[in-house]
Amino acid sequence: MYVNCSCGGRHWGPRGAAGLLLTDPTRTGVVLQHRSANVHQGNTWGLMGGAIERGEDPAAAALREAHEESGVAASTVTVLRTVPGLRHPEWSYTYVLAEAERPDDPDLPGGLTWESDRTMWVDLDAVDTYPLHPSLGADWSRLQDLLDASR
Repeated sequence: MYVNCSCGGRHWGPRGAAGLLLTDPTRTGVVLQHRSANVHQGNTWGLMGGAIERGEDPAAAALREAHEESGVAASTVTVLRTVPGLRHPEWSYTYVLAEAERPDDPDLPGGLTWESDRTMWVDLDAVDTYPLHPSLGADWSRLQDLLDASR
């Protein structure tokens, strides 16, 4: 369900949304998801995530969505903190900074769904070369600084 926002836009999730900013312990990369043409702002790269459901906090929502979208098991991820993203009176987005071991194969095996065409590990210095989801693109510099500071 979309929320019609005073910013003039529409946002997914009446309780807000959250995305999993998944990195590895040495901060060499992050997991990005190529959003399929079937979804709002498709054909861009973003984070696994989605609407926060009743009774969930942002971390629980991001982990649930990452499992649904790409098969990421919550038991393989360590949540470090939440980071505010877009904030409006009617809606908000929260980044959930987490880490997991980076595998040799960059592709997540469950990353091909109706919502995503591919989910994969991307080197940090290459993220801004991808056509990012507009909100992630607007926040990427700040998030990259956060990742650099948390090494």
